[in-house]
Amino acid sequence: MIQSTIDHIVIGAANLEKATKRIEQYIKADFSSGGKHPLMATHNRLIKLQNSIYMEVISIDPSATMPQSSGHKKRWFSLDSQSTKRRLSLAPQPLCWVAAVDNIEQAVSHCGYNPGKIIEVTRDDLRWRLTVPENGKLSFDGVLPILIEWPNGKNPAERMPESNVCLQQLTLFYPNPKKIKGILSKLNILGPINIELGEPRIQFSFKTASGKSILFYENCLADIQSSS
Repeated sequence: MIQSTIDHIVIGAANLEKATKRIEQYIKADFSSGGKHPLMATHNRLIKLQNSIYMEVISIDPSATMPQSSGHKKRWFSLDSQSTKRRLSLAPQPLCWVAAVDNIEQAVSHCGYNPGKIIEVTRDDLRWRLTVPENGKLSFDGVLPILIEWPNGKNPAERMPESNVCLQQLTLFYPNPKKIKGILSKLNILGPINIELGEPRIQFSFKTASGKSILFYENCLADIQSSS
């Protein structure tokens, strides 16, 4: 039987440093340093939430180019699509979420949707396998998860400092909630997930170190400017 858990959530950004500062002000916590993904010409910053869950802010790396030898013409997370670029020009936006599995081949075969091709990715000394559609687009507009397998089940959250920020709930909106529930039941996923009727989108609620609950949703940072 497939067993999976929420691994991390992904926030897209037009400019990594500016977006990170805005999110830090919003959640009242600091991100750890991230790194670069040579295969996808992207870079990121990370913050631990709880247990092995973390949040990633990711953007196109302006100092890198997609390697021609990689076989990928598009970056992951729909970062090359014009619609995503328009969204990110307004503010950092919730893009998708990632589920960790023990056996990624088995999960891809039995999950009930096409999460993409299994590839191996590196960042600094980290190495992992995950699913990426060849066209770079997100499955079900990011409502259904990317699948990831960490060697020995250990992800980078174990190295990160505690932030005292916790993921309270991941809410998935879709015109056919029953379909999403059916697929997630095949993944047998653990985590605070709620599925509701609506146009395809995702949002996250967090509990900050001060005990305040905040919601991260589309354009929630559009009117918040970084003070740095």
